[in-house]
Amino acid sequence: MRSFINNYVHAFLDVFYPRICLHCRGNINYSREQYICGACRENIAFINENYCSRCGSISGPYSVSFDEKGCGFCRTQHFYHDSLTAIAHYDGAIKVLVHKYKYEKQRFLYKAVNDVLLANRKLNERIQEVDIIIPVPLYWRKKLQRGFNQSELIAREIHRVFSKPLSVNNLIRIKNTASQTRLSKTKRYANIQKAFFVKNPAIIKGKRVLLVDDVLTTGLTMQECAKKLKEGGVKSVHLLVLAIADYKS
Repeated sequence: MRSFINNYVHAFLDVFYPRICLHCRGNINYSREQYICGACRENIAFINENYCSRCGSISGPYSVSFDEKGCGFCRTQHFYHDSLTAIAHYDGAIKVLVHKYKYEKQRFLYKAVNDVLLANRKLNERIQEVDIIIPVPLYWRKKLQRGFNQSELIAREIHRVFSKPLSVNNLIRIKNTASQTRLSKTKRYANIQKAFFVKNPAIIKGKRVLLVDDVLTTGLTMQECAKKLKEGGVKSVHLLVLAIADYKS
């Protein structure tokens, strides 16, 4: 009975408030899809097995990459994190969803974002290897202006589904940094230094942390967070991002 009523209500609303796909702008009336049409969802550029689980670089089918040593691009680099899990490329429907969710303050879209993330088997594999979930924090004033921390909403949903402990007030951002979006890599590095602080290291000491963010560009923000977590005594830091963006310095 409830299902019948829901279908009737949706059909009624579709007549007076037609729904369109946020990406292709196609009509999705009378569809189970709410924000992105089936065709656009199928065309999401998911990251396949040919990527480095240490730095996220895309590699060829015959390239060799090891979890601890990395690939030819990152093998000689020092990282504070231990692994990186990325779900998709920051393009197409994913880019539209994140942009509207994050910058146009359409908070309700976090459900569609989380659907993409939670359905991916890579998250299911990685979640077994961690003890606690920590989102990349926003500066308090920016969070107040936006109304939410997009990374925190993702982390809360992972916590809800997998029942892993969640910490949202221990790793904090103490520096109101400028937006990293339009900065060069050198300026990004200077901008993000000493921006984070761990209030109570005892909570995370010896833990395997899943550090969650929405989009990874240069990775400098997550690196600075991982550095502070390692200094706070965590055993390992595993990065999880919904998408990786191409970056040109």
